[in-house]
Parts: sequence; structure tokens; C-alpha cells
Amino acid sequence: MPSQRNQARPLVAVVGAGVTGLTTALLLQCNGYDVTIIASEFPKDGYHPEYTSTKAGAHWRTLCGEDDTRAKEYDSLTYKTFYELAENPNSGIKVRDAIDYYDFNPSGQEGRAPWWSKVVHDFKVIDSTTPNFPIAYSYKTPVVTPSIYLNFLLQEFKKAGGRIQQRTLTHVAEAAHWVGTRPSPVKIIVNCTGYRARYLGAKTGPIMYVIPRSNGEVVLGGSHEAYQNDPTVSATKTTHILKTIVERYPKILTPGTSAAYAASPDLLSKFDIVDQRVGFRPSRIGGVRVDVEHGRKFIFHELH
Repeated sequence: MPSQRNQARPLVAVVGAGVTGLTTALLLQCNGYDVTIIASEFPKDGYHPEYTSTKAGAHWRTLCGEDDTRAKEYDSLTYKTFYELAENPNSGIKVRDAIDYYDFNPSGQEGRAPWWSKVVHDFKVIDSTTPNFPIAYSYKTPVVTPSIYLNFLLQEFKKAGGRIQQRTLTHVAEAAHWVGTRPSPVKIIVNCTGYRARYLGAKTGPIMYVIPRSNGEVVLGGSHEAYQNDPTVSATKTTHILKTIVERYPKILTPGTSAAYAASPDLLSKFDIVDQRVGFRPSRIGGVRVDVEHGRKFIFHELH
């Protein structure tokens, strides 16, 4: 049941309605805060093209290192939460079988399983049939259909009593002005707009994936390039992604396809391509930033 309004409840403005903003706002609203989300666009058909959340693959797969204790806690909690949400048919989340192939041991130690082997369900070390990728793991992972999931979060936020305000800000401090005639000003502003981060802290290299979504789409990707923020689709990179996936996962093509067909350079003709998108992975040198700026009474929650 939606929560009752109370003027004494702490007033919070969450700036940004991507997956981070919606999740943050929902959790705050459900934990006793009076929350309004401020954003230029909200989840709907034709969601704003600059929102990275709609361009995500998207499935659970950790990228944090063995020694990053805080990130491991975040990723473990995320896996558990997504797994539970998958039980709700309206969430847009389904649990799928996943297989990861590596050309190196991600644990950093020969014969040792990665840290997340104790987090995921049904983890197994499997024999790899690909010579260039001698290490392979299978496990269960939640797969997210972003368009459904974002709407799910927004509706849950509204049901909990949260409000939304469609407005474009020129500075995060302007979020305090939404109170209007309220007797108490906003004391807390949560900044969830960090997709424009200029620098990425992840190692550059290829990350190839095949992700079947709950709505029948299959997402193929990708690339992993530090310091890149060009949203333009590259035909060269698209062809490289398709070629690599066909070489290493030929089952993606129609069963019974000849070797000559699979080797043909005209890869675009082999797939029914619904859309091509460029998304930016949320990563940051030094890891996730969660800071409180006491002097100005702002809370900044920045993922980039």
C-alpha cells in the first residue's frame, strides 16, 4: 500500500531516472524518506536516447577484482536482489544459464575459482572447446530487459508514494527548488546523473556476449574501451562483434549452416538486426563513488 505523506519526513530530491536513480529513489522512499525524482525524461516508449540504462545488455556479470572488497559486496547484493526480483513476472528479469570463457584465470591463481563462484547459483568449471579460451565457467545469472525493468522500478516507486518531476537542470543544486510552497526545503540531493563520466577505470579489451532477453530479443556485444564516449555506431565494430561471435559461438546462426556461409564476410545479412546501440559502462577510476558533501547538505551518489 502506498505510504502516507508526512511533512516531518526528510525531503529528498533524486536527480536522474536511469536504473541508478530509480533504484535509489525507490529504496529511499521505502525507508521513510519523502522522495521526488527529477529528470529530463522518464521510462516510456522512446526513452531518452542518452540514457545508458536502456542500452545495457543486460545481465549480471561482475567485473570487480579479487581484492575490491566493497565492489564485491555490492555485486553480491545485486545478484541476490536480481535473483529474487526474477520471481516477479512484471520485473523484466529472467534467470538464464550463462557460460563465460576466459583467456586468463580471473582469480589470478592457477586452479582457483573466482571469488563470485560462491555467490552465483550452480557454478561449475566446464571444459572449454575453444583453444584460445581455455577456462570456462557455467552458472545461473539474471538477465534484464531494460525497458521493462525501468518501468517496473518507476511504477513501484509511484506505488510507494514517490513523486516525479520532469525538468532539465543546469546544476544539481537546482534540485532544491522543487519544493514550491512546502515549509521545509530539500535537505538531501542524490546525484544519479553520472553517465557522462569522462574517464573509465576498466582495462581495455574485448568482452563478447550473447544475451537472450525475456521479450525474445537477443543482444550481441560488445567492446570494452577506456576513455571512449562517442555514441556513434561503428559499422566496423559491429562487423567485428558479429565475426567474433560467429567464430566462437557458431550456434548463433541457423542450425545446419555451411562453413562457407559462416565464413562469409557479409555478416549483416545473416542476422535480423532490430537495432544497433552504443552504451557506456558505469565504471570509474578508484571504483564506485559514494560521498557526502556535508557543507552544502548534498549527498552525491556517483557510479562513474
